Parts: sequence; C-alpha cells; structure tokens
Amino acid sequence: MTPAADGIPAADCVSITAIDDVGPWTLAVSDPRARRLDGLQYMLNEGPFFDAMTADGPVTCTDLDGSADWPEFAPRAVLSGVHAILSLRLPVEHGHGALNVYCHRPGEFGTVTRSAAAAVAAEIAVVLGAARRIANMTVALQSRDLIGQAKGIVMERYKLGADAAFALLSRASQERNVKLRDLAAEVTATGVVELPK
Repeated sequence: MTPAADGIPAADCVSITAIDDVGPWTLAVSDPRARRLDGLQYMLNEGPFFDAMTADGPVTCTDLDGSADWPEFAPRAVLSGVHAILSLRLPVEHGHGALNVYCHRPGEFGTVTRSAAAAVAAEIAVVLGAARRIANMTVALQSRDLIGQAKGIVMERYKLGADAAFALLSRASQERNVKLRDLAAEVTATGVVELPK
C-alpha cells in the first residue's frame, strides 16, 4: 500500500475501504493510523468515506478543524493529528469501496493531488476487479471439482455412466431445492447419495 501513498502528493497515510453485506471494512493501509481513522468513520457512521459512496466526484475537506460536515468525526480526526482528507469512490465492477487519503496539514489536496489520487484509485479498481474475477474462478473450479467427485461416487455406487450420474445429482438437487455444489459437498463428505423419488 505504500506505493499508493507515495504516488499521491500530500498523502501522509492512505487506506482502501471495501463494503460488503456486513458493512465497511479496511482492505489495506499504508500506515496503522489510516486503519484507526477508517475505524472511527465506521464507528460514527459519518465521514468522507460515507459521502464518497454517493458523490459524483472526490469528497475533500482541506481543513477539518473548521468543518461542520462531520460533527462527530472531524474533531476526533483533528485530535489524532489529521487536518485534511480526500475520499474517492473506487469504480469497482459489482462492488463498492473508496480510496481515503489523510494529511496532517490543512490546506492540502489541490488539483495535482486530486488527479494523482484519481489515477491511483483507477489502478486499485483494476486490481480489485481482477482479484474478484480470480476469486470467482477459484470458487467455480472448487465447485466443479466437488461435483466431479460426487459424480464419481454415484457412478461407482450405482454403476452409472458420467452423464447419468450427473443427471441423477441434478435431479436430486432440484427435488431437494439444494444447490448442486452443496449437494456434491454433502455426498463427498458422507458418501451417501439420497436418490430422488
């Protein structure tokens, strides 16, 4: 994460926030202080990260000491030594997140810094998108492997061909209203195949 911080002028520390079904969480930081500041935003449910999720562009505050935007977060951030913040929503396909840039000096985040942060955010989004695709492929391959193992158990137990064994598993999955992957995991774990009626 340090290259991200190094690539953004005026950045003292940087974080990447992701959002899932549970809520926001910090994916990566350049410095532990960024994790603490992110956590403060999550705890208070306010701050530039939350605003960036709905904003059309970067959310910037160049002087938190005089900010009324986040009445709970701003004074606590100032007490921790942060005086300027920039948050940008990451353009991640099928997901949400933000790049958060923290600065100890007020008056920072001019055009050059915002442009550099936008470029870093775009690069991060590409990496996160690729990681998501790899994770999806890994899950698909694991599912395929499980289904193949279950199919082998059915073939051996009932002396069926590959297509017939797969059809039997598919029918059992539909009748029990269970995903084929979950049924395959059950069959490979127990060795038991409940035949559809």
